[in-house]
Amino acid sequence: MSLDKLAQIQGELADLRKALEDRNDEPNTKSVAVGVEEGSSEPYETRMLDMADKMALRSELKTKTTDELHAMFSLQARRKDTGVPFDVWAGSGGAHHAVDKDPVLRKALDTVGATALIRQDLEPILYELYIREFPYWERIRKEPANGLVHAYDRITSFGDAQFMPELGTVTDDTSVYERATTPVSVIATRRGVSLKSQFAVQHGGMPWSPEQLELQGGLRAVAHKMQKTIFQGNGTTTGGSSATELGAYDANAFDGLRRTLDTANKVDVDPTAGTPEDLRQAINNACTIAMQAAGDIGIAYMTPEVKNQIDYQQDKNIRYANEFVNVGVGIQTNAINTVFGALPLAVVKGDSIGNYFETSTEYSDIYLLDESTISVPFLGSDGPTVLDIPIGISGQLTHLYIVFGMWGLAVKVPQFSNKVRVIQP
Repeated sequence: MSLDKLAQIQGELADLRKALEDRNDEPNTKSVAVGVEEGSSEPYETRMLDMADKMALRSELKTKTTDELHAMFSLQARRKDTGVPFDVWAGSGGAHHAVDKDPVLRKALDTVGATALIRQDLEPILYELYIREFPYWERIRKEPANGLVHAYDRITSFGDAQFMPELGTVTDDTSVYERATTPVSVIATRRGVSLKSQFAVQHGGMPWSPEQLELQGGLRAVAHKMQKTIFQGNGTTTGGSSATELGAYDANAFDGLRRTLDTANKVDVDPTAGTPEDLRQAINNACTIAMQAAGDIGIAYMTPEVKNQIDYQQDKNIRYANEFVNVGVGIQTNAINTVFGALPLAVVKGDSIGNYFETSTEYSDIYLLDESTISVPFLGSDGPTVLDIPIGISGQLTHLYIVFGMWGLAVKVPQFSNKVRVIQP
């Protein structure tokens, strides 16, 4: 990167820094409490990032390239003594009032000590980098979890309505629900850089940051694991594996789309047969089933191999839409004609969707989703968070970072979505 470009990024980061650091100074009473300081009529100003702050910063960061975001992240990550104490961040919903009422707590927070800090100044940049790795994350709705296990009502029928005479009595009816739960799983990775490595890089004059590389690696690891779990996770059945439709079992995870949409509504298609079955028709049939159940499918997710099979079949057909559709930040794809109109075909890179076997036949799923009925319950933050652990706390000369999130998956009306099982060669 040229020096002129780096200078431009540093200038842009300075503007963001002002907004961030007004809420994220050294951990003291002003950074966490709202109240009146002793001997003064001036109230404390809360500096915890709220959702409005995060959304405004995320909107601004969407205009940056990935290289610019990495440069911003690197420069900001080098800042020291920045953040809020973990226990205050974790209890921010009511901690402000407790701190305000207790002068002992206020004085304790005035002392900067060797404590782990939540780097909320990194969160907006980290979130934008995260969705560049995992575009689906931005599309899926987030909601605060209502406990360690998120409980919700899954709709199985929306009931009925009746015509009635002018002065008739309204007939009672209700939707039909079943009680469902999803674990709010903790996903995390700890990354460290030794003091020796930091000194070696500085003394050698090398223009890179080992801390930045480790944090970027940790971010990619969290994004990959979360994306793979959403598509093929299994937190229920111990006999499952990644090579079966149940998905690989992990007692600390949650059920993903592969097994959740394993219903009687799914459609099988064999594009490998001597007379290949039409993939577009199979997708449309699965969409029709969801539409008849009152669903509103808006996107299809698939592997690169399946997308290639669809392209091969549709290249000769005028039904294939020429226009490209935005499905995420900087991501465009073409669409295919269905009963829902032009349906975007989103390709998921890597092994997140994967293939599996049933009676020696290999399948790969196309997920047709009504995203209005799917959400990620979260505790803490709706995006990845960084816990900054200073050198020496662990007894080692290592600067540690923990990248973590607490998330689940709630599919509230499974019949509104569907999947196509594509036989693989």
